[in-house]
Amino acid sequence: MVIPLKKTTQEGKPYQRRTEIEQALSALDGLAPDQLVERLTCTQQAVPFEVLIYFLRHTELELGAKHLEPIFCTFYGRLEAALRKVVSDAWIDQAATIREELSERIVEMIAKDRYSQEEKMYYWEVNFNHALSNLCTDVLRKHGPARETDSLINARPLTEESDSGEEVSHEVDIAAAEFINPNPSKIDDIAFRSRLMDAINELPEDERRAVGLRWQGMPIESQDPEVETIAKALECTERTVRNRLKRAIEKLRVVLQAEELQ
Repeated sequence: MVIPLKKTTQEGKPYQRRTEIEQALSALDGLAPDQLVERLTCTQQAVPFEVLIYFLRHTELELGAKHLEPIFCTFYGRLEAALRKVVSDAWIDQAATIREELSERIVEMIAKDRYSQEEKMYYWEVNFNHALSNLCTDVLRKHGPARETDSLINARPLTEESDSGEEVSHEVDIAAAEFINPNPSKIDDIAFRSRLMDAINELPEDERRAVGLRWQGMPIESQDPEVETIAKALECTERTVRNRLKRAIEKLRVVLQAEELQ
């Protein structure tokens, strides 16, 4: 029997795993430990992160060290790969340090959750991508601007606090809507964001820097001489900035639309 989630929302409703996660867990329930490890560590048909978290955090499953170790190694390897995409060396000077802190915090949370019943990882079973995104935001805010002399990097966080929790900031939402696709909410998806970052990194440098600054919410121009703008940062005219953005947007749309069709 799959172990149910015990936590509830602020409204008193129980948290629920996504249907595909419940189905995956049901399919694995009852397998012999060796078969379970073989399935969870398979690279050809990788299980969702939520499934790995489930087997790592629940002591009720009574998995011994012999079987937990390969599961954890698989999880950690995939986590490092995901973090390299989310916190890219191409975008942040302190990327390696930040990735190390993120991975250490996640591993510590799993350990505490497993051995002290703190249940801090329950939401990671519900929505791993969103939980990781929130943690990344917290850590990036603590580190501050990654390059104080380069306004391209980390000019402002991608999310902001609201009464309902974390959400994409208004400026970034507008910027995303300009060149991602008709559905800016995809920015919450780590896999999609990593593909977007890869596509941006492939742009010519002048276009990449213009997109990066716009992504961070920096205005193209401003009547206020004290406001930092893309035109000032790149030492070019507002018209040049718009032309660079237009070329970049079209390239990004072509790349991302082609990937969605695959």
